[in-house]
Parts: sequence; C-alpha cells; structure tokens
Amino acid sequence: MPDSSMPTGASDDAIYGEHRHIFALRWGDMDILQHVNNTVYFRAMEEARIHIFAPMQNLFAAGTGIVLARAECDFLKPMTWPANIEVVHQPVRLGRSSLDCSVLMRREGEPDTVYARARSVVVLSHLKTGTSCAWPAPVRAALEKQFAAISSSTGVTA
Repeated sequence: MPDSSMPTGASDDAIYGEHRHIFALRWGDMDILQHVNNTVYFRAMEEARIHIFAPMQNLFAAGTGIVLARAECDFLKPMTWPANIEVVHQPVRLGRSSLDCSVLMRREGEPDTVYARARSVVVLSHLKTGTSCAWPAPVRAALEKQFAAISSSTGVTA
C-alpha cells in the first residue's frame, strides 16, 4: 500500500463514527497570498486531537502519553479568512497501541466542500523509554464511545 493511501473497509480493529472540532482562524493565520497557511491545518489537527484525548487523560497510566507518529495532509482548496475550520477525525483503525484516523477539514458552514484531507497516527507510549504500550481497556472503551457518539451528517468521506 503506498504511503499516501488511507486504508478503508471494515476490520476487527475498526471503530466507527467521528470527532468534530471547530478551530477558530485568526487574520494572522494567512500567508502572503491571503490563504490560510499550510502549517495552520496541522495546528488545527493538533488542537482537535487534544480535544479527543483530554476528557480521558485520567485513564492513562503515569509515565505514558500520546505521541504523534505520522501526519500528512493534501491541500485541496485554499481557505481564506474570515472562517473557522471544521476538523473531522474519522477513525480508520484502533490498533494495540495506535489510533489511525483520516481527517477532513472543511470551512464551517460548508459541509459539502473539503478543503484538506489528512491522515494522522498517534501511538500510546512510555514517555521515558519511547516504546509503545497497549491501550488500557478503559481508554479503548472511551475512544470507542467518543467516536461512536457522533455520526457523519453529510456523507462526505475521506
């Protein structure tokens, strides 16, 4: 499978649903062409990931944490300010220690237009050693619950 492809289809490790986060753009987020700077899309994904994991931070063992293992983004259409970015994480696979998500970024209020399509993989790690560790059962359950709570209202997929 090429690096840029995003796996699709059901598997034993699949979880369904999505997590939505609204990222407020600022005038200073634009580049010289008055488009939202490419780095801002990565900050929007980062902030959305924080909102995914923050409610369950008390479920992690001491000395463990989430590490971003991979992030890639295809910029499909330039976005301009004023606007807010709707960041939609859709889980592709929940592994032993990883969570692989496809990510859609749309302008808030334009649910049928995808401005950027991305992929991110996070890994639960022992922070001191840098080695991966399995998701504790309560964290797996919280992730499954969080993503199952909201389903796509537009049918736009990655």
